[in-house]
Order: sequence, then C-alpha cells, then structure tokens
Amino acid sequence: MIRGHVFGLDLIRALAVAMVLVTHASFFFLPLTHDLQAWWMPGQLGVELFFVLSGFLIGGILAEQAEHGDLDVRQFWVRRWLRTLPNYYLFLLVNFLIERWATGAWPHAWSYLYFGQNLAWPSPMFYGESWSLAIEEIFYLIAPLLILMARGRLARYMRPIPLIVIGILVFTGIRIAFVLQGDPGWDEGVRKVTLVRLDAIAYGVLAIVLYRRFRMTTRVVTGAALLGAVGVAICVWSYFALPRDSSFFARTFLFNLIPISFAAFLPLAARWRNSGLPKFVEVAVNKLALWSYALYVSHLALLRVLQWILGWKGQTPLECLAQAVAFSAMAIALAALVHYLYERPVLRLRDAIAPKTAPAIA
Repeated sequence: MIRGHVFGLDLIRALAVAMVLVTHASFFFLPLTHDLQAWWMPGQLGVELFFVLSGFLIGGILAEQAEHGDLDVRQFWVRRWLRTLPNYYLFLLVNFLIERWATGAWPHAWSYLYFGQNLAWPSPMFYGESWSLAIEEIFYLIAPLLILMARGRLARYMRPIPLIVIGILVFTGIRIAFVLQGDPGWDEGVRKVTLVRLDAIAYGVLAIVLYRRFRMTTRVVTGAALLGAVGVAICVWSYFALPRDSSFFARTFLFNLIPISFAAFLPLAARWRNSGLPKFVEVAVNKLALWSYALYVSHLALLRVLQWILGWKGQTPLECLAQAVAFSAMAIALAALVHYLYERPVLRLRDAIAPKTAPAIA
C-alpha cells in the first residue's frame, strides 16, 4: 500500500477538480458563445480521473485488506460514509433551498437520499453534480460484499486481480446490453448512469493491485504513462470526431479506454513523492487537493446562486471573463471554508469512531 504523503497523487487530484471547475466557469461565457462543447470535455474527463484515482486510493485499501484476510467491512463503510456523506447531504440541503428560492417550487429529491437518482436512468437536473457521487457510493457498497462472497471455497479462483477483471467485464457487458436495448445518449443516458459505469472505479483498483504485486520498475511505470498519454489522445480525438450519441464505440468501449488510460498514469504519479517545484506551487497543489471534495460538491451551488439569483450574465467578453475568474476564486474560498469549519471536524469524529488500521492515503 502507498503510505505517507505523495505529491504526484495530490497533483492528479488537484488537476481533476481544476478541470471540473474550469468547465463550469466556462458557463459564464454562454451569453456570447451559446455552445461550449469544447469546454465540457475537460470537466467530463476530470470526473473520470476522479473515479480512477478513488479506486487507486480507496479501492486499494479494500484489496490489501482482502488479500491479508483482515477486511473489516463495517469499519470500511463507516470511514467511507463519514468521509463522503456529510458533505453530500449538506449540499443536497443547500441545493434544495436554492431551488426553492430560485423557482418557488420544492424539488422532488427523495431519490437523492439513497443515491437512486441515476441508478438505471438519466439523472434529474437538480443537484446534477451528485451523479458521480452516487456511482462511487454504490461501488463502495457493493465491492466489499463481492469480496466477502469470494471468500471460502471460491478463494483459490477469486484472487484480487481476476475478481477485478471479472467485475470490469461484467459491467462492460451490462453497458453494451444497455446501449443495444435502449439506444441512450452518450452523456445523460450512459456516462451518468450508475449501473453501467461501476467499472470506472475498478480500473484504479486494478492499477494499485498490479503496482503492488509486480513491484514495477521506473522504466515500466514510465512506459505505462506514455501508453496512457496515447490512450488519452485517442479519447480526445474520439470525443470530437465521433457522433457520441449514436456511436456504439463512444457509448460502450470509450468508457473502458478513458479509465484505462488514466489508470496508466497513477503508478508513475505514486512515485512522485517530492515535487521539486517552488514552494508556493507545491502548497497550492496540496491545498487544492485537500479541498477537492468540498470544492466538487459546493461550487455548482455557488454557480446557481450567482447566475439564477444574482443574475451574473456578462454581455461582453471582459465581463464574462471577470465573472468566471471571480466565481473560481469564490468557489475555492468556499471549499476551504467548508473544509475547515465542517469537513475537518467530521473527519476527526470519523477517526475517533473508526480509527484506520493502516496508514494509507484515503
């Protein structure tokens, strides 16, 4: 398991949330451009990068405990839920109140309480950023149960690597059947539907298991990262070149290629422990990584307040740019506030209730 502070993984986390933030800041330019397809791609890829990184860090804990025979499912769930659910439900409530304030109507949000909003169907527009959190929560609910099922007589056949590969193949098959049967759109109809995207996190788990098992050399991890760069280039080309809403490849195997490509970078990032960069750059990366989850769940609520309620809609390029920059700065400041006043006390409570059993990054 990866122990201690690793700058390279912080950089990946900071890059992922920055990609999402930049994409949503581009919404301030809609009055001028009316079409931001090129800007949507970084944010979409940023979420996919979050999935893979989550599997590499959190899923790796599961894989290690399962391999050593000391998996404590209850402790894992308590630590995971106290890390994610408080922020999720806080901003579910915030978005609930914003929706009421902006529209005068109460949104139908019961399914959000149990992460059912996008289980096998498109996610509603309300609290739209929560679709990815639903995928993560369902994955980390199911994964420990699958590991427990693989114990006993099946243990000889269900080592971590074949178990993960089988899981990826199963959910890839479900995605293929889903596309063939319903002909859904690429984004709302496939990318954001939980039951056809659970394999996205599994690639990160597979990457950390392979990294630990085979003790990869510098040459191997560098080569893997280069292959990952090629894969990302193919993904970007596919994004723009293919008719995504009708392309079979885009709606099925592109969702394999994207996480495979990102997972290929993570072993190299895991070796980058000391940045060697100017101190202010290192601090900025570390802070953005630290606040990333708070930033992810809070920034769209801020965007909705600014645009729906305060009417931030620039008419000139300079006004749009100023509003986008101001929104980004305010979003980061809000995330820092949420982290120190709300998230950090909850994490202290988590560590008191369910102390971690291994000094791994989580």
